[in-house]
Amino acid sequence: MDTYGYIYSYCIRIDHNIKRGSEMTAPQAVSQQNPSKVAFGKVLAIQIVAYVVLVALALVPGIAYGDSANPAVVPFIIIGSLAMIALLVVFSPFRDGTAGHVIAVIAGLLSVVCATTMTLGRAIFAADATGGKDFSMEDGWIAGVGGLLILLIVISFGRQMARENRTHLIRSLSHSVVEGVAMIASAGWCFLPTVLKAIGTVAFVVALLVIVALAVCSYFWHRDADPEPTARDPWIGIAILPVMIAGAVVGIAALAVVTF
Repeated sequence: MDTYGYIYSYCIRIDHNIKRGSEMTAPQAVSQQNPSKVAFGKVLAIQIVAYVVLVALALVPGIAYGDSANPAVVPFIIIGSLAMIALLVVFSPFRDGTAGHVIAVIAGLLSVVCATTMTLGRAIFAADATGGKDFSMEDGWIAGVGGLLILLIVISFGRQMARENRTHLIRSLSHSVVEGVAMIASAGWCFLPTVLKAIGTVAFVVALLVIVALAVCSYFWHRDADPEPTARDPWIGIAILPVMIAGAVVGIAALAVVTF
């Protein structure tokens, strides 16, 4: 084949490939650009399994310690909260770097401490007329969460301002905050045993609606995700993200149970 014929056939092949690429459907194009993505059905399946495991862990009696009249309880479900924190680190869909992951993990572990010990409650709640302090584990956790959220936002914003090259500032800041919020909220699952003892029909329906709403959100998170190219199975992190956030709802529901 002469030089002209070779160039002609090469151009024909390029034209054919371009046409074939332009005929791809949108899902095919997304799949080709994001080879790590999987069907949303797998994401949903992991969420369902996570909820079932958490409920099962909540049925196992926890370990009570301290004042017999108002004991602190370390629930068995703490294993689920810690496991989710670890999974979100390993399969993170966020682009907030190692420092962002470390900050989020520390915030999550401190939230677990607030949910399972009386230390923070003793430090911040005033003593009553008898010199004692009347507060619940839920009170202490909610107070701790408030402080952790403030610190998370301040530290995350400070990190971004300290960067010399502030490209993708909004994305980096939002990823850092969302990861930290999920880590903090996951400790709320420690109060699921309290909720299960008092849950009624209305509360069950509300909880189900919240779970469905978060599952719908996770569909869009999965569809629009743009993790690091080197991220390891980030779809798993996206799958457990709504489960972790739902922990905040569990904690608030438990506070309502012990208060009212």
